[in-house]
Amino acid sequence: MGQCKANRPISQNFATNRSIEGAFEKDPQRNEQRLAKPLKNRLLQIMLKTLRSKALLAASSLLLLLMGGCATISPDTYRGTANGYNIAMQEVGDEQLLLNIVRLRYRDAPYFFETSSITSQLDLTTSAGISGSFPLSGDVPDVLQGSTGISFAERPTISYTPLKGDEFFNRLLGRITFEDIALLTNSGWSMDTVSRMVIQRTNGVNNAVGASGPTPTIPPIYKDFLKIADSLFALQMTSSVQMGEVPHGDSMHPVIYLPKTGANQQADRLRELLSLDPSIEIYKVTSGPAVYAPGGGDTIEINTRSLLGVLFFLSQGVNVPEEDLNAGRVTRTLDQDGSVFNWNETLQGLFRVESSKSAPDNASTAVRYRDTWFYIEDNDLLTKATFMLLSQMFALRTGDSQSQTPILTIPVSN
Repeated sequence: MGQCKANRPISQNFATNRSIEGAFEKDPQRNEQRLAKPLKNRLLQIMLKTLRSKALLAASSLLLLLMGGCATISPDTYRGTANGYNIAMQEVGDEQLLLNIVRLRYRDAPYFFETSSITSQLDLTTSAGISGSFPLSGDVPDVLQGSTGISFAERPTISYTPLKGDEFFNRLLGRITFEDIALLTNSGWSMDTVSRMVIQRTNGVNNAVGASGPTPTIPPIYKDFLKIADSLFALQMTSSVQMGEVPHGDSMHPVIYLPKTGANQQADRLRELLSLDPSIEIYKVTSGPAVYAPGGGDTIEINTRSLLGVLFFLSQGVNVPEEDLNAGRVTRTLDQDGSVFNWNETLQGLFRVESSKSAPDNASTAVRYRDTWFYIEDNDLLTKATFMLLSQMFALRTGDSQSQTPILTIPVSN
């Protein structure tokens, strides 16, 4: 009988663009203990699904090597293992990010984890034997028998690290900068999606400012900002708007370029909405309260949300069960006539989370919370795109923050 073992670290950071759980619980240790079992169970479910076919393929391939003593594990087996963990951690990361958005809708505290390391041990055991019987009596035939055996085991260990500390909270609560906005839009994200998520006010035009925190009781003001977002998108589609920087003394100053007046209808509309001077083409961009349009008409002042504000804003798109509304578990926003305000109007075409008492069939990401399933429909491409952008934004804002020493290690295999 021969036995081979291979220890290989699969990844140190499969969850670069994902956070695993939230940020403000008073008793983190209690949360970590409570989360260990469901995280382990969820990882087992995903990994069994993604790695089963890989294990069968490896077993069939290695069967040919049984008679060769100590067989080796091929690079293809390692590759399949890494892909399986990649898929599992991506799904778990999406689920935990959605979970924190749902928590905020209920005014529950979020809590954030990240994966600090993944290590896997692959064990391969092969055996071969032969036996026989040779009776002395000539009436009984001689018997010669052969036997072979193979076993394949995988023992992954995953370490989670809670995201804590001043640096992480400063990044979570600090306002998103114009440089972040320019980086996202210049990399291909649509200006209307980024601006609706990130900007809460510009030149006196509001974009649901109160929605950057817990759900308000009064309806938001946002419709004029939707016109700005539509114009930005139309200009971006024709490459008629540019974000960048120009020299200003010893430093660089962020600016936005628009076509000259009369050359583009959407540019003219944007100038009107933002109270901009129609005689110039390059406008300075500054950060500030943006309660009023700056004098002179040569400046676009923006007031951005924090990353936590973006999470709160998107949480307004979570459609909770009617029984939770009636029980007062979530805030009910009322119009002036006393009717319930529909937050889906504010986030139309941006973000929407459905709810169901039973496990959904058509879900790209789903979590169970408060005895209810919350999920993003697999064919809701706009919401899926916004969710992906949120993941990248989270990585952009918190990627360099220092986390604590890993304190939650889950051996996935039993």
